[in-house]
Amino acid sequence: MLLEDEGYYISVASHEEFTRDDIVVDYLPGDGVVNYSYTVIKNGNETETIYVEDASAIRIVLNETGQYRIEFVNYDSQGMTTTFKTGIYNVDKEAPKLEISKDSFKIEAGSSFNVLSGVRATDNQDGNLTTKISTNASSIDFDSLGKKEVTYTVTDSAGNVAEKTVTFEVVDSHREEIFLTQCVIIGVICVILYLVIRYYRTMMLERRLGKFTLEPVGRTSNFFDRVAMMKNSMVQTLSKRLQKYTWMEYYSSRYEKYQIAFRENSAVDIVAKKILMSMIFLVFALIAATLKLEVLSFLQMLLALLLGYVIVDVIYWIRYHFYRNHIENDLLQAIIVMNNAFRSGHSIPQAVELVADELEGDIHVEFLKMHRELTMGLSVEEVFRRFASRIGIDEVNYLTSSLTILNQTGGNIVKVFSSIEKTLMTKKKLRLELKALTSSARLVSYLLMLLPAFFIAGISFVSPDYFLPLVASPMGLLMLLVIILIYLVYIYIIRRVMKVRM
Repeated sequence: MLLEDEGYYISVASHEEFTRDDIVVDYLPGDGVVNYSYTVIKNGNETETIYVEDASAIRIVLNETGQYRIEFVNYDSQGMTTTFKTGIYNVDKEAPKLEISKDSFKIEAGSSFNVLSGVRATDNQDGNLTTKISTNASSIDFDSLGKKEVTYTVTDSAGNVAEKTVTFEVVDSHREEIFLTQCVIIGVICVILYLVIRYYRTMMLERRLGKFTLEPVGRTSNFFDRVAMMKNSMVQTLSKRLQKYTWMEYYSSRYEKYQIAFRENSAVDIVAKKILMSMIFLVFALIAATLKLEVLSFLQMLLALLLGYVIVDVIYWIRYHFYRNHIENDLLQAIIVMNNAFRSGHSIPQAVELVADELEGDIHVEFLKMHRELTMGLSVEEVFRRFASRIGIDEVNYLTSSLTILNQTGGNIVKVFSSIEKTLMTKKKLRLELKALTSSARLVSYLLMLLPAFFIAGISFVSPDYFLPLVASPMGLLMLLVIILIYLVYIYIIRRVMKVRM
């Protein structure tokens, strides 16, 4: 390229597009130039300055990745200088990077999968090139068994090519055998659940009628009795070992309310049940993995253990929630019975005993405990204080405070209890009216909480691989964690909005 106005010749003035070829720049100074120098500027940094003692032509080869600019300084016979800077030369010899989670995969024959799932391509100049990845998967028969080699290819704008070959081993799915085995297992589990429910219903009936019957001599235990005895024996053995550790006493103290409410031997027994349930979940996870011809990873085993450990807390929390609701619903009946007893001239211990005899259910259990505590010599204040701490209901705290004040200062207990009875009856009536008025809003809130789950299930059914990127990459896992946190905050806000305190 001859630039007559400037008086010099340069073969390539600029090359702004990225190229993987060497850029050769020939330079010849014009007439009147005695000597000259040039400096190659790479990525904004000046390299060594080269001096040419005469006006001969030179050739500069740019053969490394980078952005270049060349600066020429020409000297004439009088010592005057003229400076010339070229345009931009972009050289890119680095191939893109292909990121694939594994070098080999095992898939089942006939199963649907996406060969591009979890595959990512990046380039130092073009950035993300994932959408430009091509494969030879269309020419491979994945329905036949054996090892198949899939080649991933991506090319950047400079023409650099990156390839990576991954082995896909197609194995027999055994779907029919696994499906039949799963059906058998599900059937066995359903039968076991049915028998367990029948057994517990029989046990509950036996407890209700036990005080009216005599225990038969030489009674033989059935299968469920032996399983229950084995479970209790394992819990007791594990509990004895756990009680040797001093920190277990502090840790198990959080389960004391469950121990009192559900008549457990000790709070440590509940911790032992949690550990035993963890082992059961791990065994079931191993069985499930064996049926799928897979091996559990460490994280999967840890997840099974944590799930089994936490599920006991959930069960006890639900049971305690229903227990408290039963106490709260039957407390008004207990107040009415006690008030009638006071009107008949009975004392507080006698009124407590009358409630334990007349009522049934969880309120009967609590007042029976209170009656036994009073029989053992505990004061009325202490007995009702323990009752309030076990239940944690505002009405019980109010009842406890009233009885404590009456027992210490005196007063008309019938009048006080009539006021309590009227207050609780009005509060219960308002609660039922509030429940009826907010039923539609609560239904909408429940639907809003369940809607994301239905949305995910529907999309997964239509496109099983749609949410796979969320678990196939670190960024996806981070996004999944953020989504779960947002969903939990969403549930918390809905529950706070819908909660009405009386």
